[in-house]
Amino acid sequence: MPEPLVFHAAVEIQAAAGDSKRPTVSILAYSGGTMRVGGYGQVVIDLAGLDMPDSIPLLADHDASLGGVIGSGTPSNDKRRLTITGTLVPNDQAAQIVQLSKSNVPLSASVGVEPMKSKWLRDGESVTVNGQTITAGSTGLRLVTKGRLRETSIVVVGADRNATTHIAAKEGGDIMPQNQNPNQNQPAQAGDIRAAAIREERERIGRIDKLCTGPQAGWDAQLQPQVAALRASAVAGDIDEHQLSDRLVTLLRDARPGAPAIHSSGPIHATADVLAASVLGLLGRESLAEKEYGERTTQQARDMHAMTLLDVFKAAVTGEGGYIGRNHADLIRAGLSTFTMPVALGNAANKVLLDAYRESPATWQAFCNVRSVKDFKDATAVRASAMQALDQVGPGGELKHTTLSEGTYTFSVDTYGRILTVSRQDIINDDLGLFADNSAAFGRSAARSVADLVYSTLLANAGSFFSSGHANLITGATSVLGSDSLETAITDMLTQRDGDGNDLDIRPKTLLVPPELSTTAKELLVSEFIARANDEPTGNAFRQVVALEIEPRLSNSDRFTSSSTTAWYLFAATTDAPMIVAFLQGRQTPTVEFFGFDKDPKTLAATWRVYHDYGCVLGDYRAAVKSAGA
Repeated sequence: MPEPLVFHAAVEIQAAAGDSKRPTVSILAYSGGTMRVGGYGQVVIDLAGLDMPDSIPLLADHDASLGGVIGSGTPSNDKRRLTITGTLVPNDQAAQIVQLSKSNVPLSASVGVEPMKSKWLRDGESVTVNGQTITAGSTGLRLVTKGRLRETSIVVVGADRNATTHIAAKEGGDIMPQNQNPNQNQPAQAGDIRAAAIREERERIGRIDKLCTGPQAGWDAQLQPQVAALRASAVAGDIDEHQLSDRLVTLLRDARPGAPAIHSSGPIHATADVLAASVLGLLGRESLAEKEYGERTTQQARDMHAMTLLDVFKAAVTGEGGYIGRNHADLIRAGLSTFTMPVALGNAANKVLLDAYRESPATWQAFCNVRSVKDFKDATAVRASAMQALDQVGPGGELKHTTLSEGTYTFSVDTYGRILTVSRQDIINDDLGLFADNSAAFGRSAARSVADLVYSTLLANAGSFFSSGHANLITGATSVLGSDSLETAITDMLTQRDGDGNDLDIRPKTLLVPPELSTTAKELLVSEFIARANDEPTGNAFRQVVALEIEPRLSNSDRFTSSSTTAWYLFAATTDAPMIVAFLQGRQTPTVEFFGFDKDPKTLAATWRVYHDYGCVLGDYRAAVKSAGA
């Protein structure tokens, strides 16, 4: 799942009339314009492409645990702005929010959106969206064309300097912590709460000042205006403290007297790595360039001062003593005929693709054993539980032979791939946003394809892996996810024995559930206490007994057969091999190969070929339990 966008908006809290007297919350979540989002820069959400559930949770400070839930809300979207109305629940966090509102402490809302599709707009480009025309600034702009609304949190300090909060709590509108007598004094007076908020803001500004003044003695005086501008942006909330630190480090490094460089009065001779780092810099991925190529190479790329992709082509041609030609077409042809430029383009695409691949969620890694195969032929695996126990060796030193019976199974890998092309026109137009988006999309697609194969294999089940005969299938009303059924699944796995009655010592490690069961699963595994029939809380014996993984493919009936919103799984450790994922020659990442414009005479486009060799098979049935959940 992509990292959610988190942006800030105004909040209005008001006590509702009626018997319940629960405060209601009104949020103008998004007015349709440009926002500055930490980690993303300038962002616009196309409200026409925003997917919204009927109800979303209201959280305190993005605390996604059960203790962080303070209510629920209903989103409304008129394609011009996004609003949310909801009610608070009676708990400690909600009571504190109401107390803060009565004390006139400004509150904001932080709204989380999961980006699904987006496009990049460069400086000066305009788009009409949400009933208004928006133009990208000097740092560009990310337009999220399709997204999903996930949650909304109430926070004290928001990043939006224009966000305001108006709170009107009427008499009778208080909600108290569940264990507190309303006649008792509140744990903190209004003045204390306000003082705490002021103290927190002063501490934040103090940390900002410390970042801006720490290495200041080593800076040239002419840099002070830039430092002051960065400080002002941080205080206003346009950038967070991590971004401030990164930009100050960049400012200091660029001003460092002896920084590695390739200053030259003549043409710059750049290696393929320097050119690739320059391409990544143009894509706004300098951190990835430093990670992959190091600080020195990245600094050399900066000193090329390439403003467009054609500048990088020119550096490659002149660096090898070539003729750049009379027009852009000649320059591109000359650049792709060099040794360094095709390698640099291929490597840059590869780095972006692999970075996206590694960042993609892969819940299967929690329970799948990874193997390497040398070719595409069938490989044989042995169930660890099929190996018989060791026998005592007699005085004669004779060892007995063991048999595997039905303890072996086969698996193999296949090849999966796609073609990525960037046209000559896109290169001339310097459309690197398309280049980066396609590369990252291929990386995420490669990661998804592995996960798709794992879960299609698991859900297909082959009719025999999960069965009563294997003592790893729970059905009927008692299979619904809960403390009793989880206890049954754990017991079934712990009591697995071989044909001779030997205990196999297999331990449960991972609970796998669809999103529809995520709340129930968190209650079982995270809560410190559980309520019994007499409403008396008791200790939770299942707290952190296994790890939790939530996988949407389990309930995706549009894509996978035998999907279910109620079925759940318990797996042992990856070393027990409940499932196996195999990669050709151990290569767990996709292979990227670059081809220039001359490979296909019918197409004026540079081409990347992306392929991945992998396979999947169900492994040891004793290391897995399935519960139908209904």
